[in-house]
Amino acid sequence: MKVHFLTENALEALRTNLTANLRHYAENTNDWIYEYFGSENPFMEYKQDFPEFTLSFNPDEELGKIDVNNTIVLYSHMKSLTDTQATDERLWAGMCHCDFWSFLHERWGMSNKNMIDRNNTESRYFFSKQQNKKRSLITNSLSRLWWVGRMTYDENRKDPFELTKYLSMSGLITSAILPLFSNNYISNKEIFVGLITALQTLENEGYDTSNRKQMMVEATKYLNVLGGTYILDYFTSEEIEERVIKYMKSL
Repeated sequence: MKVHFLTENALEALRTNLTANLRHYAENTNDWIYEYFGSENPFMEYKQDFPEFTLSFNPDEELGKIDVNNTIVLYSHMKSLTDTQATDERLWAGMCHCDFWSFLHERWGMSNKNMIDRNNTESRYFFSKQQNKKRSLITNSLSRLWWVGRMTYDENRKDPFELTKYLSMSGLITSAILPLFSNNYISNKEIFVGLITALQTLENEGYDTSNRKQMMVEATKYLNVLGGTYILDYFTSEEIEERVIKYMKSL
């Protein structure tokens, strides 16, 4: 499967003129983009081939479940990307404006042009200039799926996507992913896996989960404090898990 990225000039042209073009994001197809650039093709084929896949949206399903299912699909088929490649706005913005235009159109209910907001459109289709790059990776509609998959995929488990699915079942994928990724330390996968595993273990042991978002807040606050004393990058995921569980049980 070939996916497409935006050329640097096309990316900046679409971003600079987003307000003027905002109404076009309500259209069912991306034909307007080709018309906008005339004889210049704004898209180029990405150098890697990926296994064929599609992303799906069912308005009758919970958004968290939809996002997790699509996370599993996209990351499974594109996990050959390096972390550096997966931070390239041209790739994700290109896929948003080309290969997965229909998916984003459905996912965000773009058919009603009166409901289209400039800031939301920028963050979902581009990397917003109003945010730092780390935050943009989680607000862009497609890079979000890849990075959640990257941080929760654990090949040592019977089901490598066990933690990914836990985020869906616990509701954390919609309530906590953005603030979680905003933490500086969370780019370390060992820390991320240890944290999510600790929450999963606490839940399995009967810990009060009536407010899972607050659990996440307390656990991340603890890690921030711990990071002021220790270099968290030196901890294994098992050590992070053990410390988080011990702290949460002490509350």
